[in-house]
This record gives sequence, structure tokens and C-alpha cells, in this order.
Amino acid sequence: MSEIEIRWACINDCHDLSIVHLESYRAAYRGIMPDDFLNKMTLEDRSLHVQNLLKTSAKRIAILRVDGATIGYAEVGKCEDKDLDETWVEIFAIYLLKEYSGRGFGSHLMGWVLDKVLELGHSRASLWVLKENTDAIKFYEKLDFKSDGTERVIKRGKTLVQMRFQKLISNNSIY
Repeated sequence: MSEIEIRWACINDCHDLSIVHLESYRAAYRGIMPDDFLNKMTLEDRSLHVQNLLKTSAKRIAILRVDGATIGYAEVGKCEDKDLDETWVEIFAIYLLKEYSGRGFGSHLMGWVLDKVLELGHSRASLWVLKENTDAIKFYEKLDFKSDGTERVIKRGKTLVQMRFQKLISNNSIY
């Protein structure tokens, strides 16, 4: 049985989080985003991004470790959508190394995050997912996130459409 640890990340976790972000981002979006866009990302860039989040942002990063190795993380904070009020929290990212996908670790991480934001007084969560990312959509739907019909366009080497998903957070843990 694996030893699972989930906690809020600190600056000492920056290197491990950067590796997970780079590897999982490329794996998740290969075939959706152009290869040249994905290949331009570097560990140095990701490290600066994570450092900035941990040092200056109001967002929090949950780190998932299995048997002492960092395998995933989730980034969460105040919802930035103007049409949602302060009871909403936004899950800005959830990433897991590809070799750990499909084994329940992502659901475990999401459950932990939702429990923590509920403790902080948030009763609703939203997130954005690429319309072409069918694996992520299935994952979120399995966790009872529902599309609210809102879409937006982003650029990541090409024009992409994101869909917003929402969930009412309850005391019933999903993990």
C-alpha cells in the first residue's frame, strides 16, 4: 500500500512542483496544443511560475506525494470570474504525472482540496477545462462537476476554447 501525503506546498517544494507541472502539462496537452508551444516551456520557466505563486500570490498549491515522491499538485484560490461571488473558489490547475493517472490519486487530491476550501468557508468551486481535453472532462464529471455552458477563448500556440465547470461543495468527501 502506498503512503500518500497531501499538504499545502511551501517554497522548499518548488523544484518538485516545477517538474510535475512541466511533465504533466506536456503530457495532458500533447495533441491539443502545438508541439512547438509545449516544447518552448522549460523547467526554469515553470520554476519561476511556481516560486511566484508561492511567494506572492493569494493562490495556494496543494502538493501530492506518494511514497516520498511528488506526483501531483492542485492550484486553488479566489474565483476570478466576475459573474461569480466570493463564495466561489476556483481550481486553476490540477496536474498528475501521467504514470499515476487512472489510479485514484487525482480524485484523492481533488477531494482533499475541496475539503480544505470548504473549511475556509467556500461552498462552490469552479474550474476551466479545454473543450478538446476529453480525459479531463470525464475526470471532472466523475467528481460531479457540471458544465454551466460558459465558454471562453484562450491562446496557447493556437486558439482554444475552454468550458467552465462548477460544483457545490458539501461535507461529503469524494475520496
